[in-house]
Amino acid sequence: MTNSAVHRFEYDGWNVVVELDGSTLDGIISGHADLHWKGGHRCRIALTGKHEDGASAIKSLSLRSRSFIDDWRTKRLEGDSDFVDI
Repeated sequence: MTNSAVHRFEYDGWNVVVELDGSTLDGIISGHADLHWKGGHRCRIALTGKHEDGASAIKSLSLRSRSFIDDWRTKRLEGDSDFVDI
């Protein structure tokens, strides 16, 4: 495996850490995004599929993380979330 990377960002009060573990010679990139809210780990999103490069893999995980957070916020406002405010 080669090309490991870490990308961190904040979105709507959440801290997101995207980590690429590396890629194989045939272009399979493995990685995940850990989503933290109010100081606690709330979700891990795994990377699936083949990506052109690390940048596209990071973009995919970042977009999926933002989408999860948006969906969570909507459900929370509607009172339909499994998360409990701590």
